[in-house]
Amino acid sequence: LEGSDLQLLTVSLATSRFREEKAWTEIASIVTKKVAEIKVGDLRKIAGSFSVARKTDHEMLAAISSRFKESPDSLNCFSWADFLFSLERAGMRDAELLKVAADAMFSKVDALKRLKTNFITTFVGASIDAGVVHQGMLCVLSQILVLRMESLNADDLSRVALTWGRAQLKDDSLLQSVSGAVRKKVSEFPKSRISFTIQSLSSWGCQDKGLLRDLAFAWTSMPSEKPRDASHIIRALAKSEALDGPLCDHIATCSLQFVPHFDAGSVASIFRACSQAECTHVEFLEALARTAVEKVPEFTAHDLCTVAFAGAKLSLGPILGSSIPKAAVERVSEFDGAQIALMMRAVSKLSDNPGKFLPALERAALPHVSSLKAVDLRNIAMAWAKAQAAEVVEPAALADEFRVGSNNIVQRYIDGRLGNKH
Repeated sequence: LEGSDLQLLTVSLATSRFREEKAWTEIASIVTKKVAEIKVGDLRKIAGSFSVARKTDHEMLAAISSRFKESPDSLNCFSWADFLFSLERAGMRDAELLKVAADAMFSKVDALKRLKTNFITTFVGASIDAGVVHQGMLCVLSQILVLRMESLNADDLSRVALTWGRAQLKDDSLLQSVSGAVRKKVSEFPKSRISFTIQSLSSWGCQDKGLLRDLAFAWTSMPSEKPRDASHIIRALAKSEALDGPLCDHIATCSLQFVPHFDAGSVASIFRACSQAECTHVEFLEALARTAVEKVPEFTAHDLCTVAFAGAKLSLGPILGSSIPKAAVERVSEFDGAQIALMMRAVSKLSDNPGKFLPALERAALPHVSSLKAVDLRNIAMAWAKAQAAEVVEPAALADEFRVGSNNIVQRYIDGRLGNKH
């Protein structure tokens, strides 16, 4: 078969949804062997047919990529974009090819203006992932998107926000344009795209807290089956300081069923967000605490500190008070000085027997004394004051080690260790 025959064959097979793996593999092998003889236009269409049929052959695509690098001007702007889309679907990224493509496409600005939005977002996303940043190209693409913003549907807006947000590309004009367009079409966003849009706008630096809240309320008005959506929304809103108590409680009501499915990192982040927003949804917080107990072995040291401190602030000691303090003592070598001090403060609030855990945590803090800040000393002092501990483990010697100007903190520390009330 000649190149044009192979192109027509693959188009026909893709259109008819032919799924026989052996046939696709054999075609890919033939294309790979004849890649130097086949016209670039046919190669692009063959790659596109494999993409449409959801068939991937990395060897064939690599061979086609090499051919295109040799003659970049033989492809027009659309052909480049279509081929890069096929590569992206196949999970392949070629930094050298992307650079060649960017240079070739940038020379044809009029053609760029006619590219579909999904081709633009695919090109930008692939370029960022491959570390290929063509500033001139990105600037032109941003301007193109701003001009067509009013015509973009919710899916396109979500893709633009996701691409630029994930890459954290600073473009205030495009961000404001996207935010304005999203605001007009909040009701049109499918639930599956809302969480990604909130997360993307937040990462991108969106300052419109009202818009983020509106999207969140839109999400709560529709049924959902994905735990990660709830996690993404809570964390993104907290990051943007757009999460207040009433909204947090509202999201919690809609997310209660998902709590057991949150991973360890999400549990810790949601705890922090709920603590900052002063969430009052008791059933959600208690479910979160029970899940945290199950996830203790999976927490990083930072996660463990976050859960301990947030859990203490949210009065979840009855659930967390045995497992978190015990884990803190067992993993104390993983904490730095500030984390140990923070953990001591949290343990004094979580546990009904903090004196069982504080001495071990304090001993671990001693090597870090010279680097402790006033707030760390205060956390240690307040831990013992809260615990009303009677036993003394050389408080004077430890006070000598501190040698800081905050004498009131050290004194409170010593007094607390001696059981004095404040």
